[in-house]
Amino acid sequence: MFLPSRNETDATKLVMRAIIVALALVGATTAGCLQVQPQPPLPPTTMSSWGPTGGFTLSSGSTCTGHATLNVGHASISDPCFTGVDNVVMCTDTTAANDVQCSPGPGYLTISGL
Repeated sequence: MFLPSRNETDATKLVMRAIIVALALVGATTAGCLQVQPQPPLPPTTMSSWGPTGGFTLSSGSTCTGHATLNVGHASISDPCFTGVDNVVMCTDTTAANDVQCSPGPGYLTISGL
């Protein structure tokens, strides 16, 4: 029966530790170098639904974003991405605590406030 000496087991442990450290460094370096490409935006879709109380159509087309300055409490923006009065818009005034009101229409958005 052959039993390894204490020096042989210590040397084996050191070699195994060195291999594990080397693999960990290679893995960390590889993980840091790999970059995941950003996902493309979702294509515009339209969803319709109908129920006993009515129906709706929702389009998730391109978003309209921008800034407008109120002139004597009013502003009007012309943009073809506004398609009608049923568009969902969000308007905020970051310079004052007063409310602003947004009214979308076909091809335009009217903003009023103080």
